[in-house]
Amino acid sequence: MSSLKYLLIVSIALSLPLTVFSKTVDAVGEAVIYNNDVSDARYRATQQAIKQAVLESGSRVNVKDELYNGELESSLEIRSSGHVQKARIISEEQNGDFLRVVARVDVTPDSQCSTGPTSYYKKTVGITGFELQTPQQARLGELSNISRELPKGLADEINKQGYLRALTATNIAIYPDLLNAPSSTNYDGSLTNVTRISEQLGVQYIVSGVIRDIGEVYLRRPNDKDEKDALDEGIDKERNFVVDIYIYDGFSGALLFEHRYSEIGNWDISDHARIGFGSAKFWTVHYGKVVQQALKESALDTSEQLRCQPFIANIFRTEGNRIHISAGSLAGVKQGDKFNVYRRYEVFNQLQSAQTQLNNANISVTIKQVQPNFSVGELVVDSHILNVQQQDVVIAW
Repeated sequence: MSSLKYLLIVSIALSLPLTVFSKTVDAVGEAVIYNNDVSDARYRATQQAIKQAVLESGSRVNVKDELYNGELESSLEIRSSGHVQKARIISEEQNGDFLRVVARVDVTPDSQCSTGPTSYYKKTVGITGFELQTPQQARLGELSNISRELPKGLADEINKQGYLRALTATNIAIYPDLLNAPSSTNYDGSLTNVTRISEQLGVQYIVSGVIRDIGEVYLRRPNDKDEKDALDEGIDKERNFVVDIYIYDGFSGALLFEHRYSEIGNWDISDHARIGFGSAKFWTVHYGKVVQQALKESALDTSEQLRCQPFIANIFRTEGNRIHISAGSLAGVKQGDKFNVYRRYEVFNQLQSAQTQLNNANISVTIKQVQPNFSVGELVVDSHILNVQQQDVVIAW
């Protein structure tokens, strides 16, 4: 197969001992082919496969990759969680204008995540509603439900990855001013109210977004009943899909990650069809398949960004030397696990807006009982003596 000739050569700064062995992972990546540029699609699909392989290997480091594919020669920095030593494409398949590659990736894990306890636990992510910047664009296909169904689709893809536990709260809209999101200001001067939302939902992170553009690129006259459908005339009815996704730390409100996903798909169905976003029919349309690919990519990025972040859970009850934390077996907590206790403080900035600060109390807790959504741990002495209180947190690094 000719694809075997394409090699991905990764240059890295080796900072690990030579005794650490690499792990070989076969991973799949997909990308849309634009303007018949297969090399570019192959490059993007291989990037995706590398991210997937690094997630599966469970490690962390910065990587610089150089991919040589004939005419394509470019470099990128993937903030991943492992030392990628070498990767090569072992197979590829083209289906229409979608390219699927299988890459064999050698990943050397390091101690920051692979051997730390944070990789053992599923951190919880709350997915809010994604508002549509131009609501009129939803008329084509009757996609008015996109603000709630799109984030549900993202949550499904995140949960399929298996590294995070995504919960949906699509009734919540974060941004009062979509044009300036994510830098919209609330009445109290804070940029967002994600800390309050995170506390209400009982999640560690918040993922929000704005749907910037789902408008058609082709000329359409919806009021002209005599106009023939462009599909009947063999015209590619291209339609944009542009969404901005933002990831916040729920305890501090800090914006950890933002990225714009921009794709174009063909609306290869009648302009008069009212299929709705996320319906069975929607996913069969070329445009729906492109959207599905973008959701997979964004879910992969979300998992990759948060996998090696510390695991944090609220303390919601104290009783003698026992504390209850808001994470249980669904998050991977097991009897005998140990966490560090951190105290939560509020500090105020120059605008007198409250900011959350977590300070290490130098106290450990050992888990004694585990339920699906919470756990009970024991301290060495009474919680009142140690001044451990509700709304303090436990952390695994």
